[in-house]
Amino acid sequence: MRLSQRTAFAFTVALLIIVTVVFAGAFVASSTSKSTNSPAIDAQSYATDVAAALAGASVKEGEALIEAFQCSACHVSGEGRVAPSFTGIAAAAATRRRPLSTAQYLYESIVSPGAYLVDGYANSMPANFADRLTQAEIGHIIAYLLSA
Repeated sequence: MRLSQRTAFAFTVALLIIVTVVFAGAFVASSTSKSTNSPAIDAQSYATDVAAALAGASVKEGEALIEAFQCSACHVSGEGRVAPSFTGIAAAAATRRRPLSTAQYLYESIVSPGAYLVDGYANSMPANFADRLTQAEIGHIIAYLLSA
């Protein structure tokens, strides 16, 4: 190889290494299991939205939506590896994000899943359920989760 070919090769390898390191750092940072920086919460956070969503909510409809959106693929019974289990979710949710109530925490987890992450889990839940679901559908899902 001539000097210019070696220089070009070395430059390409160095650039590839830098891009790989930057990508790996960004991936690790986005997959962290710590809470993200979210706006301040208080006992009234989401209260109005949750009350409206739960008005007339149906556990049966919530179960059907969980099935339709294949939520159990990640939130499997028992210890979930991708996402927290639905088994005992109401009891766990009651203590996760004070001062939010259980229903408020579940609401936030659906409409803004990256606001709080349970230790050991990455931010892998789709972030567009606030756009894909109606308030009534969110209420049905919360009603089902409260009964789980």
